[in-house]
Amino acid sequence: MILGLVLALAVPARAATITEFDANPGAFSFPLSIASGPEGNLWWAEAGAEPGIGRMSTSGERLPLIHDSNIPIDVVVAPSGWASWVSEGGIGSRSPTGLVTVTESLLRGGAIALTPGNQLRWGGGESVSATVVCRPEPDGDHFVAERNCFGEKNGHLVTGLAASPAGVLWASIEGSDRVLQFGPPFSLAGSIELPAGSGPVGIAIGPEGSAWVAMWNASAVDRLTPSGMRTRFLLPAGSQPEDIALGPDGAFWITESGTGKIGRMTTAGVLTGEYPVPSGMTGQVGITVGPDNALWFTDPEAGKIGRLVPDPPPPPLVVPPPDTVAPRFLGSPLFSPRRFAVKGQAKARASRVAKKSVGGSTLKFTLSEAGKVTATVAKPAPGRRAGKKCVAPGKAKPSAAKCTRYVNKGTLSLNGKQGSNMAPFSGKLKGKALPPGPYRAILIARDGAGNASQPRTAAFTIVP
Repeated sequence: MILGLVLALAVPARAATITEFDANPGAFSFPLSIASGPEGNLWWAEAGAEPGIGRMSTSGERLPLIHDSNIPIDVVVAPSGWASWVSEGGIGSRSPTGLVTVTESLLRGGAIALTPGNQLRWGGGESVSATVVCRPEPDGDHFVAERNCFGEKNGHLVTGLAASPAGVLWASIEGSDRVLQFGPPFSLAGSIELPAGSGPVGIAIGPEGSAWVAMWNASAVDRLTPSGMRTRFLLPAGSQPEDIALGPDGAFWITESGTGKIGRMTTAGVLTGEYPVPSGMTGQVGITVGPDNALWFTDPEAGKIGRLVPDPPPPPLVVPPPDTVAPRFLGSPLFSPRRFAVKGQAKARASRVAKKSVGGSTLKFTLSEAGKVTATVAKPAPGRRAGKKCVAPGKAKPSAAKCTRYVNKGTLSLNGKQGSNMAPFSGKLKGKALPPGPYRAILIARDGAGNASQPRTAAFTIVP
């Protein structure tokens, strides 16, 4: 049953660093599937001029080849150190002590896998007419003399194997466009028929326990649930995905053999990046998470082993907490002198040097932080009470209580720094001189975040 068809549209992604190493320097090499070993090396099935099992350290140092003339196809390495592989003409293994055993048989190997419990499973085609999926008997992490196999007389090769933590084994059959499902302990539990032309190959188990299968012919990835529900996520046309692995970042990494790229897909089925391989060749096959948590892949047309490391994400944008602290006037603002004449209009006073015009004052204040200071200047005037307000006498009852009201004459705008400030004041507002008399200035400071201080008052008197 199909749940939906989704186009996995690409969205911007981080860059990645890809390094490629020669799989067999000086000789024709054709690496296929690749696996990570518990000893910290990469292992791959080598089908080139010197067939066998290739090995490489995470620094790119090539280790001695394990020869197998039957041409290995796929390989796994158990935590115990046992390496096992299937080939075009049989099976092979290497013990933890280094003993290599190669066995010819009618099996044409296609895929091999370990369950989460480290039981070995392998499959392929036997003779010319049967599809087989096998396990060792007794069950274990390497080949033994006896085996227990499921077989079908259809002649199609097993092309992908993977087991979920729940013990479900999935086997893709490219030639018949279907995926077999085995339940524990080892019995056929279902067969999921795919649309014609799907071409299922590599399989990865998602964090939810479903099988995510690369569809080579359909340029897509299918998610298959244990209950048999299927959702298809389309890749760009011509991608031809060959293998898929769940990366340490929680996303799937895919060898797009048709375009020579490594794709990254989220568990929501969204393609977030495609990374061209440095060789420029197409036909990439296997991919796995290496001992160093990098993504390692095979590039057989170029005879190389590739290592992909996504560039680290940029540091998170640190947004400072909002400024909620208002500035404060430290001490009382004041005019010095408090009584003064308007500058330029004061009477000249004589001195032995010259005659000069005097007047004006200095507004002094101290701030806890820098801010914009507004000083609103008002002149007292007689008034009458009207409710809670003090209004002009003509706007209230003649018998209303007397009060003092303040009539705004204008404002001063000042840039205040943290600490002590001195601002000259000429006694003029907007170029007009204030008439003689008492005044008050109400000062309010606002910082860059818009926080306003408590108002403070400074009085002054203009004299003739």
